[in-house]
Amino acid sequence: MMKQRRWFEETRLHWINETLYVFGFINRQHLMRKFLISQPQASNDLQTFQRCNPRKMFYDPQRKCYVAIKPKEPK
Repeated sequence: MMKQRRWFEETRLHWINETLYVFGFINRQHLMRKFLISQPQASNDLQTFQRCNPRKMFYDPQRKCYVAIKPKEPK
């Protein structure tokens, strides 16, 4: 059962990364609709992703979503 849980979590974390890359932002509602998970689980997944990838996104309180941090272009 533990392997299955890790697989589902890894799948959601991978999807968060892809969504940030494609759209530039993500919020809990996106995860809740895509994976039919609860709000606390969506929050936990976003926090886990941010903890593991601190330079990929930040929370924008005005937009109420996580926004991708664009890598700096080399000069």
